[in-house]
Amino acid sequence: MYTFNLQIVLDHRQFIEDNLKKELAEIKQQVTRARQQLDTMKRKEMDTATVLKEEQSKGLSSDGVIAYHAYLKRLAEQIDRQTSTLGKLVEVESKKQNELLEAMKRRQILEKLKEQGLDRYNRAILKKEMELIDEVAVNRFARKMINANGESE
Repeated sequence: MYTFNLQIVLDHRQFIEDNLKKELAEIKQQVTRARQQLDTMKRKEMDTATVLKEEQSKGLSSDGVIAYHAYLKRLAEQIDRQTSTLGKLVEVESKKQNELLEAMKRRQILEKLKEQGLDRYNRAILKKEMELIDEVAVNRFARKMINANGESE
């Protein structure tokens, strides 16, 4: 029975890889949510600007225009902060993706070693079986020769 001496290390590397996959999935969800929030803010900004133009064409008071502009300014600041947050999240996602790729490479190296060890083990077993078969065939042949020589005398 073949036992891989580094199986514990391989299991540990698989565990690390699985955890990194989970972390990456969580980060991807955060990026998706951040993008959706940014899109929502941008739509809100565009809708508000459109409403402002309509209200101005209807004769909106200067206080109303000031209030709209103050709201649009706050919204623009929120969009800038959200854009910055999204950029940071994308950066974290990229780093986590690279960590995962490295972890996968390290695990795959050990799996390759395990496969090579198993192949060597199987070849050694096959060689022993062939030697045993050869030995049995030689013994049968030798018995036949002894029996044949014993009968002919």
